[in-house]
Amino acid sequence: MTEYRVGICSWTDPSLVTEGEFYPARTMSAEERLRYYATAFDTVEVDASYYALPSVRNAELWVQRTPPGFLFSVKAYSLLTGHHPRADSLPADLRAMLPAAPKLTRRGEIDRSAFPPEALDRCLTLFRDSLRPLDEAQRLGYVLFQLAPWVRFSEGALAYLATLSDRLPGWTVAVEFRDRSWIPDHAAEVLQVLAAAKLAVVCVDAPSTPNAIPRLVEATADSAILRLHGRNAAGWLAQLHGEEPLVREKYDYLYREEELVELVGEARLLGAKAKRIFIVFNNNNRDYPARNALQVLRLLGTPGRDFDSLKAAWKAARPRRGRGKDLPGGLFD
Repeated sequence: MTEYRVGICSWTDPSLVTEGEFYPARTMSAEERLRYYATAFDTVEVDASYYALPSVRNAELWVQRTPPGFLFSVKAYSLLTGHHPRADSLPADLRAMLPAAPKLTRRGEIDRSAFPPEALDRCLTLFRDSLRPLDEAQRLGYVLFQLAPWVRFSEGALAYLATLSDRLPGWTVAVEFRDRSWIPDHAAEVLQVLAAAKLAVVCVDAPSTPNAIPRLVEATADSAILRLHGRNAAGWLAQLHGEEPLVREKYDYLYREEELVELVGEARLLGAKAKRIFIVFNNNNRDYPARNALQVLRLLGTPGRDFDSLKAAWKAARPRRGRGKDLPGGLFD
């Protein structure tokens, strides 16, 4: 039987918390938000880990605050995917490897070229250690390596990806490409290497822009990932033209029912090839990702979920939980 997991990218996206209709209250603590989210969905993608490595303590709290079987998928730290990390996010071990005056990007990030080769190995070790509580509790879904848009195909880059299954043993590693030099230009070779290394290629739904990779419905591992960015072409084109749209401006898109039916059909095609299918929404504006994710659950045959019933159940159970027992809010969540 194919297992379908449906959720969103980041349960703490600012627009979801402050502008949307998903959460029962805007003043919920970090613990309350996660506990409530887990009443609606059985998986979530942690995107904040791209900006800074999570702490072991936070990973422990995530396990404590969600029911058995709930899965966290985690986006890899920026340095691991060809991006330029922010100086204030660097662990002491990596900071010590930099020259006294490292090269900076125009945004003030540490240019990835400033790091010696051994920094990547140390970063992978720190990343693996930070997620150990999720791994030990069998609560780790996939680890997303979303390559930087400027990372083009090369034999060296492909060889690096092929090592990830050995460097992160036992984990489901998923790779999202964002340059056409990978797919379609070298699609056959890339997919063959991913399959041999048991890495999952991410199937993306995004606007059709000049540099977008073709839509892909392919499984190269036991898990398959369908990652849905929305279809707001104007927002994506603005970024391509050098503008810096806000997240909610770039991903401002609410999928229509007929579009979701088509996407569920693609998920079922993936289900014929893989044992576990993740369908995650990254159309982060207002409550759009949560609303679309609940629609997909219904299309997959999971009835009885809507915002009103979720809020009513949460409010009814809240007095029994006891607000005084909540852990402090404001943690990395």
